[in-house]
Amino acid sequence: MSTPVFYARTPDYAPENLRPALERILAEEFRETEGVSGQKILLKPNLLAWRRRGDIACVHPAVIVETAKLFREAGASEVALLENPAVQTAPAIIRAMGIEEELKHLGVRTANFADYRRVEQPEGVRFHNLELAAEFLDYDAVADLAKAKTHAMMILTLCVKNLFGLVKGSERMGWHLAVGRDFGKFADMLLDLYLTVRPRYNILDAVVCMEGNGPGSGTPAQRSFLAGSTDALALDASAAAILGVPELLLLRNAAERGLDTGFENRGEIPEPNPLKRPDPPGILTEWGVFLPPFLKGVLREFVISKPLLDPARCIGCGLCVKMCPPQSLKLREGKPVFDLPNCIRCYCCQEHCPEGAITPHKTRAMRVAEKIEDSIRSLFGPHQKTERRN
Repeated sequence: MSTPVFYARTPDYAPENLRPALERILAEEFRETEGVSGQKILLKPNLLAWRRRGDIACVHPAVIVETAKLFREAGASEVALLENPAVQTAPAIIRAMGIEEELKHLGVRTANFADYRRVEQPEGVRFHNLELAAEFLDYDAVADLAKAKTHAMMILTLCVKNLFGLVKGSERMGWHLAVGRDFGKFADMLLDLYLTVRPRYNILDAVVCMEGNGPGSGTPAQRSFLAGSTDALALDASAAAILGVPELLLLRNAAERGLDTGFENRGEIPEPNPLKRPDPPGILTEWGVFLPPFLKGVLREFVISKPLLDPARCIGCGLCVKMCPPQSLKLREGKPVFDLPNCIRCYCCQEHCPEGAITPHKTRAMRVAEKIEDSIRSLFGPHQKTERRN
């Protein structure tokens, strides 16, 4: 089954360009769902942190405002914006973005998620003790507003990954600790979030993406498009191919679990234009299926990438220490020092560093091992790829 994924191009975030592009996408999504008249809509944007004007770690403020306007104009009885940013609060970020008054004028309530508890999950999930922000149950539909960014742990963060914001901050660190050494498990947990929340409306802000040292400290990458779909997983499959990561682990796991990732691109479809990837942590590498588990673990520890500190960029704020799930970071003489044997390579430190002073460093042994794995795959068959349907 192919789910439509709609594309619209816009050169920038100026309202005269952005508004028509969003209108085209949401008009198609409303047609698929028979509209939002009289419904309560929850906007869940990606608001990692707002540290400077035009911070590309977040969905652009203009996308938030124009999307809220369009839902209101389509007849939504209520529109609320809820999020759980990494450090700041959602109201503080909205205020810093300069859109607080516009949203108030639209009657959009802005708040942090607060009601965290276990919710009923559908069949097929693999993690049965997820505690989520249950506020999403109070709304008729969730609108997932994601930012196209690279991610040191998952390579790309798109619509499905954006749902991780419904997990409480302390619990998010717990999940990094629990599955941080196995990125496949982390991807499965994200898929469980997708199956539980099932956002009805999904918009991807790829006008200006983040590439390189994402998801918090990368560099701007102009791609000049928006994408939308009523299915977050289909949108991710489509956008990942355009942004150069068709083999995204999240999609491979989805296919293995029998989840439908088929899509049909429509509208102003952009040409493939890969983002510059972060230096990957390396846990994605499977090292071939013939190695015994204990040896696989030893090799992973030997070749796994390591967080690398740039002392010149580090300001000694200590945020990386605060956000480290296994507490394997300590400040010494104003600089973080890594306890690598206890580091789970979740890269929370890299994600939250406000200066981009921490990056994953791929070892030479890892590069050799990856070449060996590629050779094994070429001999015994390529790994599963998500089918692209146009």
